[in-house]
Amino acid sequence: MILPGFFGKLPAMGDFVTRGLTASFVGPWDRWITRHLVHRFSEGSVSAHLALRFILGPEAFGPMTGVVMASADRAGRRFPLTIAAAPPIASTDIATLAADWLEALEAAGKSASDGEMDGDGLAARLVSLPYPAITASGDPVRRMALWTGQCKAIEVDPGAPESALRHFFPEGLEAG
Repeated sequence: MILPGFFGKLPAMGDFVTRGLTASFVGPWDRWITRHLVHRFSEGSVSAHLALRFILGPEAFGPMTGVVMASADRAGRRFPLTIAAAPPIASTDIATLAADWLEALEAAGKSASDGEMDGDGLAARLVSLPYPAITASGDPVRRMALWTGQCKAIEVDPGAPESALRHFFPEGLEAG
């Protein structure tokens, strides 16, 4: 059984929290989201409520799949929350075959980022959400694929993701 873990900030916690994810994933992922996503999940932006789904291949910290969304710690310092698991292979059809599981991860992450549970509560909830027993047989994802529950996955160069990220985070849009 492959259980998801998490990394990021939670309102019920004082600072960064990590459970169930390896340091070999968290280190490079932390640097990537700090560089490319933290400013996009800013308070007051349309994207503050967006959950971005991802598949990471072996050339981009993977195999790993999951969701990343806006969150903050108890002091209000913003940093995205990632909930993810390491599938046996990174394949394009994970986006459709694991859609219900990814939706459940989003719901758990939203509850946690809304302050409804702390790190222990989120870890306990994720025990009931193991990676689904699917047979992924689509094209391999070598680098990165991103999508949301409302749009299809697109391939992304993790070294130069800006044009792809603008697809999900239109600049200049404010919540209202």
